[in-house]
Amino acid sequence: MNLKDKIISLRQELHKHNHLYYVTDKPILSDYQFDQLLKELKVLEDQNPDFFDENSPTQRVGGGLISGFETINHSYPMLIIK
Repeated sequence: MNLKDKIISLRQELHKHNHLYYVTDKPILSDYQFDQLLKELKVLEDQNPDFFDENSPTQRVGGGLISGFETINHSYPMLIIK
């Protein structure tokens, strides 16, 4: 698998796991396993800025909304710290 395909594959896998965690509330990875995949993707993206994608899991927080939760406004915005 070439580098670009590896990055795309990791993004797709992380999007899937975000959906399972945030939308269906049925994660199949531990938080640690997810974090390891995210760190691997972050390193690859940092080393290869030509493959930047604003929709990458490294550029976004969380996933979709679950209708069973009440919507609230946070005092401080949720941000990705780089």
